Amino acid sequence: MKKEISLLLFMFVLAISAKSQVTIGSPEAPEPGAILELRGENFGFLPTRVNLTNLSAPQPLPAHKEGMLVYNMKVSEGDTLQAGYYYNTGSRWIRLSVAPFLSDSWFYMPSIVFDTSVVTPAGENVVVDLYGEFKKQLNTHVVASAGAPGRALSTIPAPTDINYYVTAYDHEVFEINGISVDGKMTYRILDVASDSTYINIVFVEK
Repeated sequence: MKKEISLLLFMFVLAISAKSQVTIGSPEAPEPGAILELRGENFGFLPTRVNLTNLSAPQPLPAHKEGMLVYNMKVSEGDTLQAGYYYNTGSRWIRLSVAPFLSDSWFYMPSIVFDTSVVTPAGENVVVDLYGEFKKQLNTHVVASAGAPGRALSTIPAPTDINYYVTAYDHEVFEINGISVDGKMTYRILDVASDSTYINIVFVEK
């Protein structure tokens, strides 16, 4: 009896070892180097479908896990979450997108007007919502190409999913005092702008 049990255990372990590479949908072995291969001319791959809460939280999964792939079903207000595939970086969710605008991780702030006609009194600050101005411009337009959708981006990152940078500016006109995590910049006007006055603002997706 013991010999029969030992033989069965040996065969079971052997079967597991032999199946370290698996093909689903065909009795043939998978391609070399593939631990799993799916085959089927009339079938697709359907991953788990979940309702993510936000890009920074792992829920409904118990924790962040780098490399995790899910299909999100939830669409949130403010365009933070859209239906589609998301992968986990180990600390947040990133949507898999072929949108050319989001294929790069950084972009310049759209053009906005800073009123420099009045000098800011000492000890006071002016506040501009960089994210709000960015989102407003991408949701409205004056002219669009034929067949273009109603807004420039189908998915807009949340304000806290962007890092904000002032890379250069006219120090004679502006005094930059800080940018909050949600894109509100505080500054002072030191002098009236000239024809050469500038300020460069860059957004970098986290």
